Amino acid sequence: MRRTIHIALAPFIALAACTTNATPQPEPAPVLPSCVPNRDGMITADELPIALGATVTYYTGTNRTIAQTGTAWKLDDELPDDDVIELGPVALGAQWYAASFPSGQFVVDAGSGLDGIYHQDAQALWLDGTASHDESPAGGKTLVVYAPPVAVLRFPVTKGQSFSTTTTLVDATINGLPFNGTDELTVDVAESGTLRVPYVEFSPVLRVRTHATRRASSGGVPAVGRRTTIFLFECFGEVTRAESKQDETNPDFTTAAYLRRFALGVTP
Repeated sequence: MRRTIHIALAPFIALAACTTNATPQPEPAPVLPSCVPNRDGMITADELPIALGATVTYYTGTNRTIAQTGTAWKLDDELPDDDVIELGPVALGAQWYAASFPSGQFVVDAGSGLDGIYHQDAQALWLDGTASHDESPAGGKTLVVYAPPVAVLRFPVTKGQSFSTTTTLVDATINGLPFNGTDELTVDVAESGTLRVPYVEFSPVLRVRTHATRRASSGGVPAVGRRTTIFLFECFGEVTRAESKQDETNPDFTTAAYLRRFALGVTP
């Protein structure tokens, strides 16, 4: 059986997820943290503040051609089939799976009915695991707990940084079925440069590549891999996200199965 892997990097003021966050945002409106970019080419934990309840508007589309190489990235075309969504983090607490993640702080939508559970400290942004948004979805519940949590960003984030983590999954549940195996996450900060999205330019941004691979411990089940590129800017977080098709071999893939870009001044 093929196992789909979803590894979503987390929100700061912006959110790295795959679809609209279905969790209601808290009231009253959140107070955004104070953060002024110093544009020094590195991003510390203080320069990625997490604003619970805040949302950012994005254009999204599928099967987009992108050019990742170089240091000047142009993704400013407005396309007629773009969707517009709002995304934002929510606190961990009332969700059905909350007790399984004692170190978790916040939740982001990881796409396909899944939530990603995270916490952040001065050393890293940590992925505590993933779970189905609903406890009893039609396709069966998912509950994957990383013990210990897996770093998806290490601070300060700088050009040339790279690291890899492999964690063992024991008694996980994926789509209602038991699963034992490993998840491997390889992250590298490939480049620093300038990114143009509709009506705004960010500089310098860091282009961060992630390769997630899931392997079952039982024989005969093929490994599943997916690549993701995100462009990060100080005090904003994720400006753009590109996700590859499954089992992509090119780390600088040129076709994004899913592309999300900051949408300045657009109303969903």
